[in-house]
Amino acid sequence: MLFFSTALFSSESTGKETYIPPEVKTLVDSTFSVRATERAEAAFKLGKLGEKADKSVPFLLRMLDDNLPVWCRYNGEGTWTTPGQEASKALSQIGRPSLQYILPLLENSHPYISINEHMKKNLASALNKISGMEFGDDFVKWAEWLKSQ
Repeated sequence: MLFFSTALFSSESTGKETYIPPEVKTLVDSTFSVRATERAEAAFKLGKLGEKADKSVPFLLRMLDDNLPVWCRYNGEGTWTTPGQEASKALSQIGRPSLQYILPLLENSHPYISINEHMKKNLASALNKISGMEFGDDFVKWAEWLKSQ
């Protein structure tokens, strides 16, 4: 049997553009940390990259229900937050490119993630900030709105 594989995270010797830029890949790896503070900080930093971090959106969606309180220091100031809140903020900073990844979640057709009670607030917050619309946690209305765009 013959298997073909493409490099998702490196350009190898082909010179082709990478699927996930190296700085984004490093931060995505940190979203899997066993330490909640590292997960929150990785999401925060992905958000700071803006649209450049659009390939991190599926990983940020996975974090939306991560509601473990953590104390993080950003720019010399500390704040209580959760990895899920930081993922929500990052999605809103990435902006419209994240919507293509969010729609399958809203339609309950995402292959790996489904909306649960713990992620509703964070998901609704990100959608509100990206769109300027307010449908709360009525994800059917959010999906309808997204499809109309």
